[in-house]
Amino acid sequence: MIKSKQPSHLNKNGFSLTEAVVTTSIIGILSSIAIPNYLNSNNNAKLATAQATIQSIPPIISAHIDATGETPSTWDDLSSIAVVMTNDGPATGDLDTSITLPNSIYDLSIAGPNESVYTMTATRVIDRDIEEGNEDEEKYTYAIKSCFNISNGASDLRTGNLTDIESELNCG
Repeated sequence: MIKSKQPSHLNKNGFSLTEAVVTTSIIGILSSIAIPNYLNSNNNAKLATAQATIQSIPPIISAHIDATGETPSTWDDLSSIAVVMTNDGPATGDLDTSITLPNSIYDLSIAGPNESVYTMTATRVIDRDIEEGNEDEEKYTYAIKSCFNISNGASDLRTGNLTDIESELNCG
């Protein structure tokens, strides 16, 4: 009688195709849920940081006016009270010169005072770059817009599409 030699146990090395496909599918499904949530949380944190920086500027403007009796027109004027930081160090130059807020995706500029109102506008860097390249397309520019009235202390802050929030500010 001829006996065939079959091993009593199979020596398995590695994973089967089914195991690999199932594992890859599970990782893909979890990633499709986790990555957008992470990116959204990261952008919300950057938005909150930019808003906090913008909200810190009106008291600096008021303190400068109280200390000197003059309205500030440069970032250096504001730095004489409290430094506004950028990715490259303290902000310098005219207030209407855009600065990139530290660890942020927002550029900030300040206009004014026009009728005693300073207007602060922060736009996402990516939106600014798209806007400069495509002037014919309708643009959605996500922004933070704030105003500060130096005569009565009123202030307002809005976020959203720049064209929508410009008319909503109330610093009267």
